[in-house]
Amino acid sequence: MNNKYSNLLTRVCLLVALTFSYSCDSILDINEDPFAAGDDQIAEQPGLLMTTIMTRVSSDRVIETNLFNRWAQHYVGAGAGVLSSADNYSIPSFPQTNTWSTYYVSALKNASRGELLANQVGEINTASQFKIMQAFAFYHLTLMFEDVPFTEALNTDILFPNGDSQEEILKGIVDMLDDAVNDFDLGDPAKVGGEDLLFQGDLNRWIKFANSLKIKALILIAAKDEEYAKPKLETAFRQEHVENLADEVVLNYYEDLNNANQFYKLHFQFAGGQSLFFYASTPFIDLLRGTNDPRLDIFYDRPEGVVDAVPHRGVDPGASSSFTSTSALSLNFITATTPDFWVTAAELKFMRAEAILRGWIPGTTSDANDYYREGIVFNIIHLNSLASVQDNGRGITQFEYDTYNGALPDLQTLSPSNALKAVHHQGYVETFHRGMDAWTYVRRTNYPENPPLPVDAVLSEHIARLPYAPSEISANPNIPEQKPLDSPMWFMTSN
Repeated sequence: MNNKYSNLLTRVCLLVALTFSYSCDSILDINEDPFAAGDDQIAEQPGLLMTTIMTRVSSDRVIETNLFNRWAQHYVGAGAGVLSSADNYSIPSFPQTNTWSTYYVSALKNASRGELLANQVGEINTASQFKIMQAFAFYHLTLMFEDVPFTEALNTDILFPNGDSQEEILKGIVDMLDDAVNDFDLGDPAKVGGEDLLFQGDLNRWIKFANSLKIKALILIAAKDEEYAKPKLETAFRQEHVENLADEVVLNYYEDLNNANQFYKLHFQFAGGQSLFFYASTPFIDLLRGTNDPRLDIFYDRPEGVVDAVPHRGVDPGASSSFTSTSALSLNFITATTPDFWVTAAELKFMRAEAILRGWIPGTTSDANDYYREGIVFNIIHLNSLASVQDNGRGITQFEYDTYNGALPDLQTLSPSNALKAVHHQGYVETFHRGMDAWTYVRRTNYPENPPLPVDAVLSEHIARLPYAPSEISANPNIPEQKPLDSPMWFMTSN
């Protein structure tokens, strides 16, 4: 990948603002001048927009919405009232305000503009690439806020767009992705190429990305509208999608600080590159310890000097602690080059296993068991690749994998409910450190079952949504009425 992130803004200030509750608007305003380049320049070089879209979206995923990892209880923030406030669901205005702007301004307006200009000059592949990025942005928005402007959102003639229901948005995303894929012409060389930070213009990989995102949207729909989702899921799994590690949708980062992962930048600037901000969650440790899961040593670094038979210690989400004897979030996830994984092969394997077990697509329990075990293998390979960067000797060995795999049940020997629970367990573990996917997985599957509320939680149930951005509420009289933050979204199911 030759194109480095020349347009990538340093977002550490926003994370610090989020966690320490002070404003840095004067230093960095992501709403400022989103359309600086002229139409003529963009028509000749649409990749200028694509690079901006991808870097801004990734920045939001690894920094602004990191708190979703904590809402999935994969790890906790350090220190009461500082980094732990979001653990208790006390949300400052920064995450929803910056995230709303990132997706509606930096992503959707730029992607809509890119699609329009591409169509005007007859670049149908370029237009489809921008349409897929629009679908990706709307997917994030509805999973954070539920009912948001969708059908009217990109109509420049409408000053105050109405919100659409989550059902309409998710089904609309499916239609957008189908349209984009159907419009691709693999024989046409016109496309976003060098500025495409994901695939460098490989349209086959764009198609796999689109179909994989469609599967993720349909899995959300299926529990609420099987009649709509089942035939589409069956078709989608037959289409090209992310099935192998080489297919994964990944935005890479680099060693030089300007192009490094922003989560790492936070730790580099304020902790000297050490893991001092995020620590092990007791519920997650207990869950993994219950199955002797060797991934514990990849997820967390042991407290210094601890050599006893129970090497990892956690803290309850939201609790105040000195953290001196608590396992820290591993440096495996805090490197300059830690990638941002948008779609993984493992998650698609677990979704396919689940879809078979639920009767959403054809297949036997034996088939589901095969996909379930493939997902575990892919996840362990993925984690070992992250651990190899640290060269700390804590990757999972063949012996550890064989021991763990040998103790796992064959889904064919379990009751249907327990087979599904086994798949959900692995799917939940697989989402570690992928905030949006982790929080969505917990809300969709209700797994883990009956997790404890954070200490001193300000809500009576687990948080289900972000509040709308205050700036949007004041600017748009048609924004939907705010629902309680613990009110379930449409896609959430009790099954």
